[in-house]
Amino acid sequence: MPDRALTRALPGQLWRRGVVALCLAAGATTSWGEAGEWPLAAMPEAVVAWPAAGTIEYEVLYGKMGFRIGSAVHRWSRDGDAYRMESEARASGLLAAIGSLSYTQRSEGEVTRWGLRPDAFEVERGGRRREWSDFDWERGEVDLYRDGKVKQAAIHPGDQDVLTLWHQIALAEPWAGEITLTVVTGKSAAPSRLEYLPDEAVDVPAGRFESRHLRAAALDGSLTLEVWLAKDKALLPVRILMVDRKGEILDQRAQRIRIGDSASKGAAR
Repeated sequence: MPDRALTRALPGQLWRRGVVALCLAAGATTSWGEAGEWPLAAMPEAVVAWPAAGTIEYEVLYGKMGFRIGSAVHRWSRDGDAYRMESEARASGLLAAIGSLSYTQRSEGEVTRWGLRPDAFEVERGGRRREWSDFDWERGEVDLYRDGKVKQAAIHPGDQDVLTLWHQIALAEPWAGEITLTVVTGKSAAPSRLEYLPDEAVDVPAGRFESRHLRAAALDGSLTLEVWLAKDKALLPVRILMVDRKGEILDQRAQRIRIGDSASKGAAR
């Protein structure tokens, strides 16, 4: 457990970024646009086969030494063509006294033939909604609300929020080279570059998993993320590693994975 000096030094912004535990609900076959319009178009059969509900529990580690600073839980569920999901992170030990480090993200939207289409995304800190985003796909813009202000950013078919991104990737066929799409975080809509890395086995508290390994990097250099998608767990993210422009590290490692309707109780409301 980190000492008080580390507690004071831990960037709250990195923690808030670090609670991005990404899952999706799917199973519908409605269409929206054409596959060629989506940078990460899912295979329709993959959408049908994706788990419609579940929960992943993570331990959250900080820094090169891997101090445990808290835990995160991600839940998702689907009702027909609609999905709901949330990720909730809480500090432990000394950090639990810092109320702002209680952090929840929620996303809801439509499950289409080609994958997830977010309609709304929000962020809570300390139990209060701080940021939220409304997607207007017909207008091609997302409205970003923060601190009583609103701004607009352009979006295109297939763009995602931070809760849907990695699982949209899991539904898509692996690609060669790099692709670019916009990822909505609540306070911004960040163009990001995605690429596959060599497959590898990853060890986490939940076990050892042969995994697809990917990297996403914001084009402005603010954040780089790597994710390991377990091949025998429906390509769910069993590890998510984040590094910001200052070199601060946050590492989420799956402790428990539950798939099925009963596992999603308490999912985003």
